Amino acid sequence: MNLSQRITIAWAVQRVTYLDSLKRYEDSYAVSQEFCEWTTCLNVYPEGVESSTLNVPDFNKGNRTSQSMQL
Repeated sequence: MNLSQRITIAWAVQRVTYLDSLKRYEDSYAVSQEFCEWTTCLNVYPEGVESSTLNVPDFNKGNRTSQSMQL
């Protein structure tokens, strides 16, 4: 298990704990179910984790950086 996977698992656990403290049990359950399959298949099916992980674009590339510098 690599560092990014451990960080994601830690985030999910922390989020569930936080939602439970706010008594938002439905949201807490949704987060735990979302990550249940993902976290249990890390060592068994690593390709599945990679294919189901959302890649976020880098918004600091290209024109966005040059436009923000001009302001």
